Amino acid sequence: MDGDAGKLEVITPLTEKVVDFYGDQIPVAQANGDELYVPLRPLVEAIGLDRGSQQKRIQRDKVMAKRSRLVAMRGVDGRVRDQLCLPLDLLPGWLFGIDTSRVRPEIQDKLDLYREQAFRVLWGAFKGEIMPYAAAPATSGLTTAQQTLEMITAMQHLAQQQVEMERRVTNVEGRQETMANYMRGFIEDTRKRLQDSDQRVSGLELRLDAGATISEAQAAEIALAVKNVGNALEQHGSSGGYAKVYSEMYRRYRVSSYKNLSRAKYDEVLAWLSRWYDEISGAKAEPNEATQ
Repeated sequence: MDGDAGKLEVITPLTEKVVDFYGDQIPVAQANGDELYVPLRPLVEAIGLDRGSQQKRIQRDKVMAKRSRLVAMRGVDGRVRDQLCLPLDLLPGWLFGIDTSRVRPEIQDKLDLYREQAFRVLWGAFKGEIMPYAAAPATSGLTTAQQTLEMITAMQHLAQQQVEMERRVTNVEGRQETMANYMRGFIEDTRKRLQDSDQRVSGLELRLDAGATISEAQAAEIALAVKNVGNALEQHGSSGGYAKVYSEMYRRYRVSSYKNLSRAKYDEVLAWLSRWYDEISGAKAEPNEATQ
């Protein structure tokens, strides 16, 4: 348990996820409703901050102290621990409240990366489940068939949440049936939306294999290639090499994590990273010329 935070009420989350943020594994927990919580410890360790001083800063701040919670979350060792967490919507405020003049120069680039993108990436990992249609405006680059596939995936997440909620309220009279009726109505509405989409894509074949993401083994190969390019950049005097490589990859291929890369793009991504590494190692181009 995190120090004095033991006085807080402990929350048992509905779901947990580990979100890949430029190679850092950040856990996020969903409590009742749409409240998301991010544990302090993995954040400060990933950025390189002092956990004790940051915990004290949260306790001194009236708003952060009031809304921080202890959440029972599972660690990488499989054990469940009560961890001091901030609501996801307060994460930008906490990050921008860090005095950059007092942090070590070597972590300033990573702190800036977290300030710029952490909220968007962490929220993006959950928004399709909390608000299944919230991502619709961002799908302008997808075909109608791909949008339909996303809706089916959202329905699957909703069904999983339904099973979990029913399990939790089995012993509470009346609540189970009320929640089940609500979810059945929501799923029926979604089914009608899918029928409308089916009419628009009549005659098109959903090629699921083409949209499949890379395997764990392929992800490991890409992570190793990124590490090689990042090391080469830093050896040539460019700070924050890993972050720059991940940032360019995500911009180029329009993903929030390298694990979300399409399997069809696997060879292309490796070839691009290989060219970039050869250019840096062979002094044929400036370190960031391969990103043009």
